[in-house]
Amino acid sequence: MKKFIAMLAMVLPMTAMAQEMKDTTVVLPAEEYAFIMAAQLAQYGYANNDALSLITAARMAKQNGFSAEAREKQEQASEATAAPTGQKRGQISLDPTKLLADARAMAAGNEVLGDLAQEVEQMGTRGATNGSIYHTDCVNAHATDIYTVTFTGGIPAIVTAVGDGDTDLDLYIYDQNGNLIAQDIDYTDRCICTWTPRWTGSFRIKIVNRGSVYNCYVLRTN
Repeated sequence: MKKFIAMLAMVLPMTAMAQEMKDTTVVLPAEEYAFIMAAQLAQYGYANNDALSLITAARMAKQNGFSAEAREKQEQASEATAAPTGQKRGQISLDPTKLLADARAMAAGNEVLGDLAQEVEQMGTRGATNGSIYHTDCVNAHATDIYTVTFTGGIPAIVTAVGDGDTDLDLYIYDQNGNLIAQDIDYTDRCICTWTPRWTGSFRIKIVNRGSVYNCYVLRTN
């Protein structure tokens, strides 16, 4: 009994130092849904050789001012990382120039799709806001990509990752004390974590690839 009480006394202070766990009351803004939809359209278009999906994704990227930025990451390998066994098929992009070029190649002279691609190409691009910035990267088979990001206390935080469709991705968020704050561990590569930090601090974002080939993804934080 005394040993149990001593262990409990050690655990309680650590719990008190944890940031806020996943906040299910956070409402995703419309821009977040647009990001997810555009990414999934791009994923679908590449997987199914569907030019219209790529054109639509390019239109949404322009309309919402999605802008790519580079982020530093740490890579954590596993024993299986160096020996992928699956076949690579998926792709993903939110770059309108690439999406439209690939759509034209898929359309193979289809005038209607060509005209649609040209119309989107000539559209003005909305200026990017902080919320419209995203990062594109690839996580190796059976490996983990790790990012460190600062979030502001009292303001709902959102982290979204959408992969290329080839493997299952899991998303984990840890605070600066190593406490697990939120996770999305279903069997897809579309991951969303939301929480409200109690104070401003650094958080570690971990993207884990459960599959046997690499997975390229788009990552967005608010």
